[in-house]
Amino acid sequence: MPDDLMITHRDSLPQPAPLEGLSAGERLLVWSLRHMAQPHAGQGPARRGCPLIRHAFLQACGEDADEVMATFRAFLLLYGRSARQRPLVGCPGCQDLTPDERQLLRLLALAQPSADPTAPARLYALVEHLMRPGATNGVLVASRAMAGALGAHGLSLPVRPLALERMPAPGRYDA
Repeated sequence: MPDDLMITHRDSLPQPAPLEGLSAGERLLVWSLRHMAQPHAGQGPARRGCPLIRHAFLQACGEDADEVMATFRAFLLLYGRSARQRPLVGCPGCQDLTPDERQLLRLLALAQPSADPTAPARLYALVEHLMRPGATNGVLVASRAMAGALGAHGLSLPVRPLALERMPAPGRYDA
């Protein structure tokens, strides 16, 4: 998976979005994504057997943890390979969301069942914008499967406004 997702250095991020205030589902996804994207010698690129990631999914999803993790891995693999640009992922422990992490969370939030009649059209438009031509249907199916797996365990994702950024601290991004 590291070939499809790229870890960014903190200094190269645009205006950050704080991790505080994220829902439990959003924190689980961002934390897991960052750890799965880390290249670790001898453990395989996706860290399939990482006990910490499995424990986090066990806490959130109970006995369905392995299935939800497999769904997330499949979604990430398809997302990373289908994206127009290589998605940038924050490093573990970084307190800011990258723009690509925000887009991924927004995509999954829009993929959840919703009473909002515009949600399916907004989901489709976002997938069309982010993915290469011809990859739309697969990413739509994978995102709905992942959103359904999260929803089955009470992990709903809020559809946040596009402008989630906060103002940078004075001098933080100065050269």
